[in-house]
Amino acid sequence: MRVLCCLDGTNVGQLSKATGMLSAIEPPTVGLLYVVDIGPRREIEHRRERFLRPSGPSGSREHEMQQAERAAAEDILNEGRRYFPHGESLQRQGRPEREIVNAAAEWRADLVIICPRAEYGGTPQIGPKSVGHVARFVIDHAPCPVLLVRRLAREQFPVPR
Repeated sequence: MRVLCCLDGTNVGQLSKATGMLSAIEPPTVGLLYVVDIGPRREIEHRRERFLRPSGPSGSREHEMQQAERAAAEDILNEGRRYFPHGESLQRQGRPEREIVNAAAEWRADLVIICPRAEYGGTPQIGPKSVGHVARFVIDHAPCPVLLVRRLAREQFPVPR
């Protein structure tokens, strides 16, 4: 079984636990995917153009931004390799939702494991806004089954009736 794990910088522990449950049957082949999101850079360019400023940062600033993105991606993939030493690292650049779906197809994944959204502290959300746009897109468009892995949130239950 080929399992594609989608890293976001906060979820490698959750993904490791989920694949551990799957590996009781047969050890899966694990792919670790991290996508450098180019969306924020494009949004900055659009705002800059809106106020009639020259488009794009200077060449050196653009280079610094790309270096920082590459370093962050490498850190996240290295963290994933600590949990999955035999995992295959895949790094993409683009819109995460589209790159995940395309990587799953190209890598011929049998299962995609993704978390609902990156959580930077606080309690996990339950309810309509608990699944982000990336996870929702992947669930709707992936070429294979998708396992959505949440952090435990038992303290938020029972749900009011």
